Amino acid sequence: MRSRRPKIKSDYSRSAIAKRWVFLLLPTRLSVFLFRTFIDNNRERNTLEAAKFLVDTANIYPSKLFRLQPKFLRFSLALGDSNLPKVYIKFLSRSLLTTRKDSLKRRTIRDSVLATTKLLDHSITSAHSWKMISLALSGFGFVRAGTIARDNCLKRACEEVYAGVATNRTLHLAIKGLLEARRFDEAKRLYQALSSLNNTEKLVYENYISLMRQTKSFITKSDESATSLAEVIFKELIHSRRIAIVAPGKISSNSGVSIDSCDTVVRIKYYGKSSLQPTVFGGSRCDITSHNSDVFEAAVNNFSESEKIFGEVPDLKLVVSKRKGIKTKLNVPIKEMSSWPPTFLTTGTSGTLMIWNVLIEHPQKIFLAGFNFYTDRGGYNLQLLNLFKSSSTPGFIPGELHWKNGNLSQTSLARNHIAHNLRSDFLFVKNLYELSGLIDGTPEVLEILNLTADEYDMRLEEMLGDW
Repeated sequence: MRSRRPKIKSDYSRSAIAKRWVFLLLPTRLSVFLFRTFIDNNRERNTLEAAKFLVDTANIYPSKLFRLQPKFLRFSLALGDSNLPKVYIKFLSRSLLTTRKDSLKRRTIRDSVLATTKLLDHSITSAHSWKMISLALSGFGFVRAGTIARDNCLKRACEEVYAGVATNRTLHLAIKGLLEARRFDEAKRLYQALSSLNNTEKLVYENYISLMRQTKSFITKSDESATSLAEVIFKELIHSRRIAIVAPGKISSNSGVSIDSCDTVVRIKYYGKSSLQPTVFGGSRCDITSHNSDVFEAAVNNFSESEKIFGEVPDLKLVVSKRKGIKTKLNVPIKEMSSWPPTFLTTGTSGTLMIWNVLIEHPQKIFLAGFNFYTDRGGYNLQLLNLFKSSSTPGFIPGELHWKNGNLSQTSLARNHIAHNLRSDFLFVKNLYELSGLIDGTPEVLEILNLTADEYDMRLEEMLGDW
């Protein structure tokens, strides 16, 4: 059958959610048949769509509809061709229902899910199916079990590559997984042998290895990309300079002087002076800020919000956005992100994307602050949380925050693992920290970066707690 272009939107609009619920509520075999017949018959792309259905499945966990989870989960796994044993799917479904009814059993069940997942043969399904399984397990808080699945994903991706049956997506998946595992020579042999690899993709992989090995062959972007005023400003602010990149997490050490003494201060999701912690902790300068495109677009279309967010800082010189074509009436140049780091399984989070875009302009050193790598349920510093109390704040999602203790809900945090594989973000920065010599940070950041990857997984599970 001829492959069709997917009709379901890639975002999470209400119309897209409504369409997905139709498939979720139909009998699994029928809904999978209808999806592949009328939406998209490409099995590999189906695993990408299945992740969106997983988000809907995770969303009903804290709701009164939680009993629908087994049905929803079966559809997502079937759409992604998981080929998991039926007994395992039943076990996982039962585990989710049990933890929902009695949260105190979650810790015991986490260990049981981990042990049972270890027994699965990595050859039972494809690399992309293992990817979806990993996102599903992590998205329900079974982080260590999700790591078993992601390890199986890399094994299967490499097997498919060497057997000559890997698709282009699987080839890139294998390369990224090998890079993350510091198997640089294997990764290089793969991407150098790829005739379908374009120069931009090759440059990303070459730069990653050069960064980790600190070789002189490190290349910036092509000359053509540095023609706009925003690109020129960004290069001038970053090249050969000491850069502070400040995420919106809590900073408990007196790091304000260290931040403000850097040549350039970059703040992730800057929402004006009122969002900053006391200067002694987080400093006060902001030369560059970066935002998710949807939040930024909402802000620039509302002048009062734009003025509050971008007009409170006299030293703001540049705004970085993920999307092209966003304009503002404010006299602040806007630069689009020009490159994406080769993180395994999913794209990087906002902080990781900004770190990579700074790195490709040859900074002298990067000082990280406010990065908790999602190990803290608070997520954001208290000042920013208080700002988010206002429903008029762009990007605020009602119900995402528990105001009694200032924390994000555990289900919201776990659901983030479906869109972003947090272990990939952690290992990306940890590899830079240990190999490149370019990364420094506050005591809070360095304490996390000195964890092993398995210790980091355990930290995430302990942070999520009993739900």
